[in-house]
Amino acid sequence: MDNTIIHRLQISGPAGTSTYELPMGTTVLGRRDADLVLDDQLVSRRHAQIVCADDGCTLTDTKSSNGTKVNGIRLKEHDPHPLNPGDVIEIGAFLLTYEMEEVAAEAAVVPIPEPIPEPEPEPALPEPPLPEPVAVSEPPPKPSRKSRAETKVNGEPPKGQPPVLPIPEPEAEPAYTPPPGLSLTDSRYLQYLPGIYHTDFMKRFLALFESIYAPIEWTVDNFDLFLHPATAPADFLPWLANWFDLTFDQSWDEAKRRTILAEAHQIYARRGTRWALSRILEIYTGLIPEIDDTGESLEPFTFTVTLPVRESEVNATLITPLINAHKPAHTSYTLRYK
Repeated sequence: MDNTIIHRLQISGPAGTSTYELPMGTTVLGRRDADLVLDDQLVSRRHAQIVCADDGCTLTDTKSSNGTKVNGIRLKEHDPHPLNPGDVIEIGAFLLTYEMEEVAAEAAVVPIPEPIPEPEPEPALPEPPLPEPVAVSEPPPKPSRKSRAETKVNGEPPKGQPPVLPIPEPEAEPAYTPPPGLSLTDSRYLQYLPGIYHTDFMKRFLALFESIYAPIEWTVDNFDLFLHPATAPADFLPWLANWFDLTFDQSWDEAKRRTILAEAHQIYARRGTRWALSRILEIYTGLIPEIDDTGESLEPFTFTVTLPVRESEVNATLITPLINAHKPAHTSYTLRYK
């Protein structure tokens, strides 16, 4: 019988690694409304598509915002690119390795169902005996005042009875404290109204609206703090990195992300130079790499990068894209470890 071709993607991303088996036909890759969802801010809603047939698969960039790369080369929009086994697709913070496997088809063996034996008739159950008459006893006498007084001696319940646990009283909720600059009984909006409206009710009434609009005014008035790497919120840093075509590694802490953003204008202006490549690797690994581009044994347009760490101490799958993004154009390199 004919063999079966299986196409799959080995996915490495911020959440870990996984495997996705590509079906025959078209598979849409994107952040939303896609067959294969890649949750990252640098991934467009419908970023790219893969069309698979018996003879192989092709990858097409569907006019994405940040582009699609195959083996470090950015694809043209709406230009199908054939995929070969081992090709690495780079979409945002995700690396997808294409694999193709040929599996021999086996003839399906349909088992012959065995006949189901007929159930044996259940034996008749004996009739239950009639209940015996029960003598009705008189109710116990009510305890006297003296017996009730003896039920608790020295604050303890009598023997044979469970202790009575006290019911805890509900804790009082803490009083609401408004944020600095706001009040529950006063509002600065009152100054814009005539004196006839300067009442206690109107102060409390306007304080409701000020609690809604004041934080918005604070955000607009201080929006310049969002644009500085030292004062921007942590969730705002990936958006600033998108200005410089940078992608954060998930292993970087907040201090390392702010450091690379503070120097991004220098690294971006000197991209393709030895200094920029050395600095971006130093921020990532915390150590200064050794870059040799003048050795006598080197071929033209080649260089070597030696990291003073072991390969197991860093994420090698993310170092390669960093070097490809910041190395000089039309050059090749050799990556070495300690």
